[in-house]
Amino acid sequence: MKTKMYNAFAILFIGVVVSLFAADTGESLALNKCGACHKAEKLCKHIGTKDAAAWSKTTDYMIKKGAKITENEKKIIADYLAGLKKGDKPFCK
Repeated sequence: MKTKMYNAFAILFIGVVVSLFAADTGESLALNKCGACHKAEKLCKHIGTKDAAAWSKTTDYMIKKGAKITENEKKIIADYLAGLKKGDKPFCK
C-alpha cells in the first residue's frame, strides 16, 4: 500500500516539475509566435505604448490573420509585452 502511495506521489511530483520547466515564458512566446512573421523592430515600436488589453486585441487580429496562438499563450504574450518599457530588450536593441 505504501509503495503505491509513494509511486503515485512520485508521478505527481515529476508531472509538476516537467510542467513548470515546459511552460513557455512571455519572452519566448513573443519571440517565437510574433517573431515568426515580424522582426523585433516592429514590436519595439509599440513597446511601452500598449497595455495588456491592447496587446490582446492586437494578438486577436494576428490570430485572425493565421497566427497559431492559443488563448493561454495570448494572455501570456499580452501580459509580457504590456510589462515591458520603451527600449527593453530583447525586442529593442
